[in-house]
Amino acid sequence: MFEVTNIDERTMDRDIYLRNIITEKEEECFDNSIGYSDDNNFLFMRIGSKYECKILLIGDQTKEENEEACKLFFAEERLIKIGKYKFLRVYLDKEEYYILEDEIFCNDEDKYIIFDFFRKDLLEVDGHISPMYID
Repeated sequence: MFEVTNIDERTMDRDIYLRNIITEKEEECFDNSIGYSDDNNFLFMRIGSKYECKILLIGDQTKEENEEACKLFFAEERLIKIGKYKFLRVYLDKEEYYILEDEIFCNDEDKYIIFDFFRKDLLEVDGHISPMYID
């Protein structure tokens, strides 16, 4: 569960600042859902309100850890379908995130991957899936 602490609005997208109410971790998430749909977007989110959110990490798998790449540990039930896409559920420290499955090379025995992400996107909020991943 996350609480919205701030929203930075722009014409076709925005940054939504969230705080995990359990771990207290602050997240800055990109939201461009309004650019994809007039009625299926995340415009309903309000500062001070709480939502169940799934956060998507945008980046690339790498072979070695470095200053920008980190270990993402797979959840026990790692593969999940959201909309029409398959995602991998991963953990960075105590935080749960998602990455697109089709971009990752791993086998069932792997416990983690090395991933270099440059952005966090809102994937799902209170059961509403980002319009980018519905079709």
